[in-house]
Amino acid sequence: MPTTVVSFLGTGQKQNPQDKSSGYRTTTYRFARPEGGEFLSKTSLFGTALICFLRETNVAIDRWVVLGTSASLWSELNKVLTNPNNVTEEQYCQIDDLVLEKKVDQPALKDWQQTLNEHAAPLELRLCLTGEALDPASQQQIARALFENIPRENNVVFDISHGFRHQPVIATFLVSLMRWTHQIRSVRLFSGVFEARKDEVTPVLEMPICQELVNATEAAATLALTGNFEPVARCLGRDAELAWFLENTNQVAIARQRALELRDNPIENADVVQSQLAALLQERLEWVQENRFANRVLESARTALEANDYFRAIVLGYEALLIRAGQILYPNADPLSYQSRLDAEKALFARLMRDDRELLMDLQHTRNACAHGTRSDRASVQRVLGQPQEFRCLVEHAFTLFDRLPQLLSA
Repeated sequence: MPTTVVSFLGTGQKQNPQDKSSGYRTTTYRFARPEGGEFLSKTSLFGTALICFLRETNVAIDRWVVLGTSASLWSELNKVLTNPNNVTEEQYCQIDDLVLEKKVDQPALKDWQQTLNEHAAPLELRLCLTGEALDPASQQQIARALFENIPRENNVVFDISHGFRHQPVIATFLVSLMRWTHQIRSVRLFSGVFEARKDEVTPVLEMPICQELVNATEAAATLALTGNFEPVARCLGRDAELAWFLENTNQVAIARQRALELRDNPIENADVVQSQLAALLQERLEWVQENRFANRVLESARTALEANDYFRAIVLGYEALLIRAGQILYPNADPLSYQSRLDAEKALFARLMRDDRELLMDLQHTRNACAHGTRSDRASVQRVLGQPQEFRCLVEHAFTLFDRLPQLLSA
């Protein structure tokens, strides 16, 4: 997958502030190689060192998106070229004079971008004058720049060494959104820690925890919104695809064994983030502790309702009632048998009275409407299907009826 590098461009200091023709101050950045050892790059601009390091470690970079202000160090971007001298002194001085005067504008930046791209291939530079992001309008410019200039289905590498400290914070939240709007799946963050330099060598920090947190956040959100625990399990190094499939297709009896395997095998050497996810997974799979089949189906219905999964909540809630009634009335029958469910349903309608029978009728019609797309002629069901609050209330009444069935059916 191709990679886009995003840099926030800060300002620079001349080696001799009295002589504008003097070069900018440099430092040597020290990167840790993935296979061990280190990579050193001396430059005035961390972004150029980062791109050199990524190329050195065989990362295919197709675009460099650079965000900055009218005073940012745009002139030093020529250092990313294989031969910076391909840019003439006149071209360099034109942009550098504007940098020193803090007067870089969009037309000048467009010309400088074109000059650099004439010599940068296969790398493409996108230079974006976004401002300081001190007000909402300028903050929106950062969003616009990233949305418009990061291609879809790219990996993204963030250089957060320069620029104002709050700018990368905005970008980090934007990338969480762009994981879905632009199908970005990999995010890496690098920072040259200038404050920790020693003997003019600045260590570079990569923060893999950020990718871990993005994955964990999305997994936890998926769990909360849909009840799907497979992404959380994946973050913990567990394969839960089949366990979720079995539960989601209402094969609760078989799903229980798979869920028990997930729940009863603790994560060894879990870090802080994994420990939080493991706790969520344990809570999500509490339904497997229920000894009776009907109770396990009921707990699955509760979980679905908590996740606003109305379809599974009504289907599982209604089936839990039938299974429980069958266990009470026909204790020797197979609870997985279709005929047993039909017999239990018929018996429930025959034995429940007044309001309880009306409730069961509403549940049946609502279940049928959701499962088959049918329309009920019952006004009460039409109300239920018109408002989520009414639907939730109906399912919760089903849970209450479930608890009362032993008393009602033994009378």
